[in-house]
Amino acid sequence: MKLAIIGAGEVGLTYAHPWAAAGHEILLCDLKPSPRAQAFAKEHSVALVTSMEDGVADCDVVVSCVFGTVSLPVAEQALALMRTGALFIDMTTADPDQIRRAAAIAAERSIPYVDVAILGAIALTHAKTNLLAAGIGLERAVVLFAEAGAPLKPVEGGAAGDAAALKILRSVFTKGLEALTIECFMAAEKQGVTEKLHDALSDIDQASLRDFLGALIRTHVVHAPRRLKEVEEAERQLRAAELPVAVLPGVREVFARTSAQLAREPIDTASPSLGQAFDWLFKANGVVR
Repeated sequence: MKLAIIGAGEVGLTYAHPWAAAGHEILLCDLKPSPRAQAFAKEHSVALVTSMEDGVADCDVVVSCVFGTVSLPVAEQALALMRTGALFIDMTTADPDQIRRAAAIAAERSIPYVDVAILGAIALTHAKTNLLAAGIGLERAVVLFAEAGAPLKPVEGGAAGDAAALKILRSVFTKGLEALTIECFMAAEKQGVTEKLHDALSDIDQASLRDFLGALIRTHVVHAPRRLKEVEEAERQLRAAELPVAVLPGVREVFARTSAQLAREPIDTASPSLGQAFDWLFKANGVVR
């Protein structure tokens, strides 16, 4: 199978190596190939071109590994050159809406389009980095990445753009949790109760993550006013201990906003379902669902 990889940077070369080893014919396309890309092409007898016109048209698969800022124009240019039925794989860090726009263009040309989101640091874990994928042609992408030894998890029933959206949302959760963990455990370490804090938090992992997060959402729209007082006291204590406080003010703002809205328009049940909680939150925050 002939594969064109657009963007011969860290990501492109990471997957070019195992795909070449698996026997695929690789075409590297890069406007300004780096010395590393040139050396790779020479070592593996791989064609290296500076224009998509030079070979993309007869490729079975085209993999875009460019920066997210140029993802859409690169996809548009490649799709205009590709033949019907060839597979386009988007591994960029583009905005999900741009990926969806490119996928719509691909659909008009009967070109399967798969969105692959990278969930880790390629420079550290290379082809073993976890991947998330969605779109039309997903089955072909799964086989291709399996040949590279890459752990790709399909978003079942997902459309192109969904993997990119999930990556961003995952980052919101994990980076927010990381920041809160730093703030919390610095306070614990200063007070000499780090190990005891682990014990105090141990009940959280007794339930599944899905159930735990669902409980937070459902009970937030009922108990935010009471919890606001706890957040305010926690912030007061951290400031009194002269510890960095950056995350808690944002947490306090969320609870204060919910509390104020509850005072104006209480939720009509003491035990809301997840759907009812979301309905109230979207309405309270003036967001169209």
